[in-house]
Amino acid sequence: MLITPERLTYLVAIVEHGSFSAAARRLNVTASAVTQVIQNMEIDLGISVFQRTAGKAPKLTDVGKALYIQALEVAPRLQAMEKRAKAYQAGIEEKLNIATYGFTLSPNHEKAIGELSTQYPELKINMMDVEDIHDLAPNDPNGADIIIAPAKLHHRVGYESQFIEQINWRFVVIPSHPLAQKRAELSRHDLLTHVQLIPQVGGFADADLVESLRFSTNLIHCSRFYQLRSLLLQGAGFCLLPEQLSKPLLESNAIVELRMDFDDNQTRWPIEIAWSPSLGPAGSWFVEQFIEL
Repeated sequence: MLITPERLTYLVAIVEHGSFSAAARRLNVTASAVTQVIQNMEIDLGISVFQRTAGKAPKLTDVGKALYIQALEVAPRLQAMEKRAKAYQAGIEEKLNIATYGFTLSPNHEKAIGELSTQYPELKINMMDVEDIHDLAPNDPNGADIIIAPAKLHHRVGYESQFIEQINWRFVVIPSHPLAQKRAELSRHDLLTHVQLIPQVGGFADADLVESLRFSTNLIHCSRFYQLRSLLLQGAGFCLLPEQLSKPLLESNAIVELRMDFDDNQTRWPIEIAWSPSLGPAGSWFVEQFIEL
């Protein structure tokens, strides 16, 4: 093969860094090695890729420009293939399906997912909603390798699991809502006549969990968190938001927290992380960010 990944990489490095010596420093090789690679390519192809003038930066010839433009497209793909091959050799999985629940997806979870992407840049991460995968087994290609969601009352078949945190819910409305105008602490009775925005019963938010959040007879059920958030900010009703998700809205004064005259354990949800025992290094690293294995 006359045009190799190494030759294309060297060509791009010379152009981007302005000289053979600068490219050598970037590639952690000697300047003579860079020169030799390019010269061998020119000899094999029977062309001149660079115009060389003493004391001046190398300049691409017309055919060199054409090769460079194609190299910009081809070289990254070849490098990605090489990195993927090395990842396989190291036992790193090709992809990871992570299922979360919108009503409890906290900033801590989002941060860990971002760090996973940084730690394993070649890993393909598929984000899923738990309501879309609750009937799928962990060994199903479309199933979840890792789940972060409200804890179920029964064991998730095929998964290991552990509690990682507790969600504390806060009663909130927009500042102009009638409930926000009441200065005294509110009772359960005060909430009964107002519209409440509430999660819809599903595969992971079961009837018991949702019922623990119900404080009104006039309900708007939302299957996704973005629906509830949008309706809340439009003033459609009051709702309970997880403490972690309500904080930025409270700090921006987009919503206010209602003061209640009661406090019980019904408005606390346990959250667990569940994972397939067949996780590779990347998945195991991610789980370790939440628990000590």
